[in-house]
Amino acid sequence: MLPFSTDLLADFLEFRTAVLVYRLNLLMLGTTLFASWHYAVKNGFLAEGVDAETTRTVYQRIVKAQMLWAIGAALSLISPLLSVGFMLVVQLIYATALRGSLLREVIG
Repeated sequence: MLPFSTDLLADFLEFRTAVLVYRLNLLMLGTTLFASWHYAVKNGFLAEGVDAETTRTVYQRIVKAQMLWAIGAALSLISPLLSVGFMLVVQLIYATALRGSLLREVIG
């Protein structure tokens, strides 16, 4: 689904529907990641060095990313381009793992 929604968004960038389809795809990916992490924690599949703080931080990062992408999707009510720009910045921040203190508070 991800290549489809990304291509749809690229082809129809000015349409809110394309932004919402892309956002729905991100929600499904986040839900799958959350469920996978929960399953791994509950069934003891994590490495022995993973403590409770790390487990909590992973949960928080997944939920916070979903919240930020939801804000991005809501921005499509103002402008689809603004929405896409916001979601792109959020993805870049998570991908590059920036270490600023304000960013640490926002993304976990």
